[in-house]
Amino acid sequence: MKKIRSYGAVELRPWGRWRARVGRADGWFDLGHFDTKEAAEKAIEDYKERNGIKVNENIEDAVGQDSKPFAEVSKDSVEISTGVVTEPITNWDSILESFGLDPDIFEVVDDKVRMSKWQSSKRLENGDRDLIWLYSYKAVFRRRKKPVLKEDDFAEIRKAIRTYKRGEFKPNNDKPSTFVVCWADWQLAKSASGGVVATTQRILESFDKTVHRVKELRKQGRHIEQIAFVNMGDPIESCDGHYASQTYSVELNQREQLLLALDLWTRGVSMMADLAQKTKFISTISNHGEWTRRGGRAITTDSDSADAFLADTLQRVVEPHGLIDEWHIPHDEMSMQVNLSGLEVAFTHGHKINGKEIEWLRAQSMRLLRENGTEPRLWVTAHKHHFKVDDFGFATRIQCPSLDTDGSPSGGSKWFSDIAGQWSSPGTLTLLVGEHDKRGWSDLAVL
Repeated sequence: MKKIRSYGAVELRPWGRWRARVGRADGWFDLGHFDTKEAAEKAIEDYKERNGIKVNENIEDAVGQDSKPFAEVSKDSVEISTGVVTEPITNWDSILESFGLDPDIFEVVDDKVRMSKWQSSKRLENGDRDLIWLYSYKAVFRRRKKPVLKEDDFAEIRKAIRTYKRGEFKPNNDKPSTFVVCWADWQLAKSASGGVVATTQRILESFDKTVHRVKELRKQGRHIEQIAFVNMGDPIESCDGHYASQTYSVELNQREQLLLALDLWTRGVSMMADLAQKTKFISTISNHGEWTRRGGRAITTDSDSADAFLADTLQRVVEPHGLIDEWHIPHDEMSMQVNLSGLEVAFTHGHKINGKEIEWLRAQSMRLLRENGTEPRLWVTAHKHHFKVDDFGFATRIQCPSLDTDGSPSGGSKWFSDIAGQWSSPGTLTLLVGEHDKRGWSDLAVL
């Protein structure tokens, strides 16, 4: 067993004699072996006296360790050595504060601390010696990645949770909003899911559901200043060559498809136009709306579109009756940007999206910003027939479902189900849009 002192050491050897060694500064060489511990200690004291070595005799270092505390600080971390301390450390706050460091900012890396513990000789006032325990600690600290909540603050939060009483949610009904109804991917004349008859019935039922939804939101106190009817594209089938026998599965010719779509648009607008003081009609252009010539080739421009033609025709039909106050009909634009109750909204069918959707939407948002001086906060898309919401941060993207399907695995697009194993549920997207909500939209419902 070693009996350690601030300079030199005495050690009981296996054969029963005590060895005396001088301090580390002199190379730890032996002074000799003695019959008693006292004789070994006296040999060290005599050596110190002969060589003029002075040490602090109150607490003498056990193993010659550096008893001075130090801290080595880098950009995001600090290494601390406590030096020799007489009490175990259970809290690092005082150590950090002694170096001018905030305990709320730094934490021990991986809760890993290096600790040494040993006995040492202490000279008492009467000249005798006593053994005491000494300690030394080393640890590396790093800046906390997030603010640390103090125990008292955490206790207050828990108390607030326990005492919280149910309140009444009060939506912001002071600011006006626009009720948006999206007619997407009807693809009238497809034979799937009951064909034209069943698809038409689903659309008419969606009109009834939409009227009920507007009245329901008004009863809840929502401030709806206007209704926006949006053609999200593909109102008619009007294409071939995408899958086997597509042409032969279409139940109506193109003239009949156009007339049926126009009848449904007119009926929908007439049923809902009186539900708000103002109305808007917005249209996109889509891939099923592309007018082609024999051979399936588009030989003119994007403006040669059934979507735009139907919107132009609807305007001529209902304008004398004052059903629509504002029209947004594209010429050849693939994205239509409209301000709805203070919020900039972009509508696009979605067939031009390629690569990563988020990158396409971000690039198009930048283009619209340059063209219009404002960037859309909300994007509404269709084309993929299933409902989806993506919060991209710079904007929210909402993808519309369709009514071309009855929701069965073989309904809707058989071609898509065959290659992807997916199918969609039928529905019409409705929501409130405006500055009444911090997201820019609320009360979304698929009818």
